[in-house]
Amino acid sequence: MGRLQRTPPLAAAPRAIRTPNAFSAAEGGQTELFELPPRLPHGLVYRPQFITRAEEVALLTAIAPLPFRQARFQQYVARRRVAHFHADADVDTKDAYDDGESFSLGPAPPFLVALQRRVAFAFGIERSAFVHTLVTEYSPGAPIGWHRDKPTYGVVFGLSLKGRGTMRFRPLDARVEPRQTVMLELEPRSLYVMQGPIRWLWQHSMLPARELRYSITFRTRANDQPALAG
Repeated sequence: MGRLQRTPPLAAAPRAIRTPNAFSAAEGGQTELFELPPRLPHGLVYRPQFITRAEEVALLTAIAPLPFRQARFQQYVARRRVAHFHADADVDTKDAYDDGESFSLGPAPPFLVALQRRVAFAFGIERSAFVHTLVTEYSPGAPIGWHRDKPTYGVVFGLSLKGRGTMRFRPLDARVEPRQTVMLELEPRSLYVMQGPIRWLWQHSMLPARELRYSITFRTRANDQPALAG
């Protein structure tokens, strides 16, 4: 299970939440108890083992042939590759992507739509709430600097695949002591969710990847933020 570290501690959050069963939408009505790390910052959710190893292998196989491009920030080329899928014509893609790229591969392919359904069912929202899908390949040593996701988007869901990652969070308020940093260890097959204060009042970064890692990120529209189960 991912380790959540903080200095100094923030307000305590519940130790567990109940959500619909994440593993089969056909089993609707069931609930499972998912233990969360203690004192999660408000709005941050972490679900270890969200998918199985077999499902992870299937996703990695489906991801392999995607037409990735190097992520760019102005004149800089990042040490990671990305593939964007955007199904919402109301969002201006020129200013919607965190990596400065305005390209879109169109609607998400079927294997990503199936994953969207899994996530949507687990958190009690409609699959149509997801307007942006980002698949990222992190080479060993690839970091992400401090940032906050574009305000075009609302709730952010991130699934980790293959390698481990370390995600950091710190308040946007410059008056807050910089050492008030939250670190969340992202295990393979785990899912994190950023909503509420952790989404809008904090920024986040990724430490350099220790090994090859992939992530799949789903985002909702900012003006249509769903209420999550649990």
